[in-house]
Formats: sequence, structure tokens, C-alpha cells
Amino acid sequence: MNLNARLNLVKSFICISTLLFHAGNGVAAGEKTENLILITLDGLRYQELFGGLDLDVLKATTKGKKVAETKSYKQFWAESPEVRRNKLMPFFWGQWMKNYGSVAGNPKKGSSVRLSNRLHFSYPGYSEILTGQARDDLITSNDKILNPNPTALEFLRGKLNLKQKEVAAFASWDVIGFAVQHQSGAVFTNAGYEKYVHPDQDIQKLSQLQFEMLTPWDTVRHDEVTFKFAMAHLKTYRPRVLYLSLGETDDWAHDKRYDRVLAAILRFDSFFNELWSWLQSDSQYSDKTTILITTDHGRGDIALNWHSHSAQIKDSKNTWLAVVSPDSLLRGEWVGGDPVVMNQIAATLCKFIGLDYSEQNPKAGKPIIQLFQ
Repeated sequence: MNLNARLNLVKSFICISTLLFHAGNGVAAGEKTENLILITLDGLRYQELFGGLDLDVLKATTKGKKVAETKSYKQFWAESPEVRRNKLMPFFWGQWMKNYGSVAGNPKKGSSVRLSNRLHFSYPGYSEILTGQARDDLITSNDKILNPNPTALEFLRGKLNLKQKEVAAFASWDVIGFAVQHQSGAVFTNAGYEKYVHPDQDIQKLSQLQFEMLTPWDTVRHDEVTFKFAMAHLKTYRPRVLYLSLGETDDWAHDKRYDRVLAAILRFDSFFNELWSWLQSDSQYSDKTTILITTDHGRGDIALNWHSHSAQIKDSKNTWLAVVSPDSLLRGEWVGGDPVVMNQIAATLCKFIGLDYSEQNPKAGKPIIQLFQ
């Protein structure tokens, strides 16, 4: 064998070895994604996401003064739904969906995202997202019990051979700490009014302060606290898989405080801006991170029932899904196409990093093929 032939053989061996290395570490050949972030916004209706302020709901919830005199109307109202939603979520629509990602679930565009579970409240919705399967027979309440099925977070930790803090879940609602795992301690969790131990002194002060600046709800802390903890963890422990669960949109809706719901959505948008700016400035995450954003259930579609969700409220099954990924070419709103089912999210998340979730759960929904075409 001559020298050139030997060199070519060595180069071929190196290429094959590199491909096998990436495959073994959960990075499929030709894909850029090395990190995953899942974000859920509890009970955020597609009506606000795609259309901004709902004037009928604002009218129904305004007391003591004219609608046009309210802060919400002055801040968020416009005749066009596109302008309204840009006022409510300027970064999401002006940057993310325009330049980096896409969003499905606007029925006015013929796009559908829906639950497969029939209960249409929180724990069943989160479990469907996290396990890829509706289990109406096992999860029938919001009780604090470990998930009856292993979750995609546990699967990812095992397949990627990650330490506990490298697969982390931060949530405003305490029940999420149970929903994310089948075995206690399989995933690093911080949920509800729970102390967070971190070396940064400002985070330690915030951890103490959360018990003093209480929300109106016993099981849900302020989303600001949850987000700050998640960002601190991201910067310090460098997780490859992060789950961020924010909750105030649902709780303010149940309290019929539409003004607070709108304020919470605007705050979410500022969180997205801060998160994205940091990700893009860091070599581990920049252009190597896929983000999926969704909700656990929909809500009523009229002023009479916008604040509620249940199996009896038809529109509760309709949700939405946004994806920001270096491995998906889709941009803006989805138009038409086959319905997306929420039980597909777990497998989709895993496919972005080159893993086949059916290894853990053959009954789970399949990856959303449109994202990979």
C-alpha cells in the first residue's frame, strides 16, 4: 500500500470514529443541537399568543371604569391581531418567530395542536408532554405523586450519561417536581416554595426572600423567582437538558384577573429575551440549543369561560407549540398541515439530539416530522 493510500485510510478511520463518537453521545450526524430546553407556560391560551389582548375578555373583567381607560387597553390594544400580539410579546414575534423559529396552533391559519388526554387539566397535560403518552387511567388529579411513567428527562439523562444537575427542572408550581420524574432524585428539581442552594449570594438572598414575598397561592411562587434560579443554574452547572415551567398565567386566569394574565405574558417575553441573549453569548449553547415552548392545556374560548379549563370545555384541548432550533428551517406561523398532538413532544425533543424515544416508550407519540424536513 502506497503512502497516499495509507493517508486516505487513516482519514477514513478518523471520520468514522468521529461519527461513532457523536452518535454515542446523542448528537446525530449533520445536526447542530447539543442542548435542549423545554419551557411550559401554564394555561396560556392560543388566543393571546396569536391574537394578543382579547377585547371581549377585557370588557368582561373590567369593573369600575371604562375599558378604554384601563392600563391593559392602553398598553396592548390595537385593531390588528398581529399588532396586538407584537405588543404583548415583542421579542417572541419580532425576533424568535421571525428569525429563528416557528409556531403551530393558530386555527385561523389552519394549524392545530391538541391534547390526547381527555382530562384537560394540569398534571395530565404535563405528563403527556413529558412521557409522550396520555394516562387518563393513572393520572386523574393534581395530587403530588411521582409520575407513574418514566419521563423523557430521565431517558435523556441515562442515554447522554449526565450528572443529576445536568438535567434540571425549575418550576413555579410545586407539583412539577413530581411530574418530571418516575424515580425520586432522577432529575434535579426545584419547584414551588423550595429553597435553592447556590454559591451566588444574590441567589441565596432571593431563595430566602421567596418565602416572604408570597403569591396569593400556597403552591405557586412568583415566576420571577423560578426564572432567576433557572438562569443561575444554567450559568453555573451548564445543564444539557433544562426544563423551565412557569405558572402565573394559569393562576391569575383562575382568579379572573385578566390584567395580571397579560402582565405575566409580557414578563415571559422579557424572560425569553434574557435567556436567548445569554445562550447566544455562550460557546456551549450558541447555535447548539433547541428550545421547545408550549402549554399544558387550553382554556375556554369566550368571555364566559376563558378563565376555566376541563373536559367539559371544548377548547381546553387546543394548545400550541413553538420551536427555536438550529436544526429546523421553519419560520413564523405554521399554515395548514396535519394536527400536532402533545404526546409527540417527548419524542420530538429527543430526536433533536439524535435519540429515539421509542426505546423507552414504544407507545409514545412519534416525532413531529414537519420540524425535520
